[in-house]
Amino acid sequence: YYDILVRKAFGNYLDLLKEVTFSPLMGEYLSFLRNSAFDHDQNYPDENYAREVMQLFTIGTVKLNPAGAVVLDDEGSPIPNYNNEDIMTFARVFTGLDRQAGLSKGE
Repeated sequence: YYDILVRKAFGNYLDLLKEVTFSPLMGEYLSFLRNSAFDHDQNYPDENYAREVMQLFTIGTVKLNPAGAVVLDDEGSPIPNYNNEDIMTFARVFTGLDRQAGLSKGE
């Protein structure tokens, strides 16, 4: 991950996220490499990477106002940005990724 950040830290965010997503080492580390869809083997897709992307790299766990303060509901509790159904749906995006033999870097 460090090497990816060194190359992409000051570039386009989409390029950084793509490189992390398509990195075989990150796929192993974040457990989405060879992740299969529910329909294929009656198991749910691994949700780890989907959760990491939403929680750490994009929207965060709770809603924030433009000033960065946590938005609270009528009972004073933080309003979540997503629920488990959202994570399960997003996890379906990260299925079918595997190492490709014989491809040069960047293909």
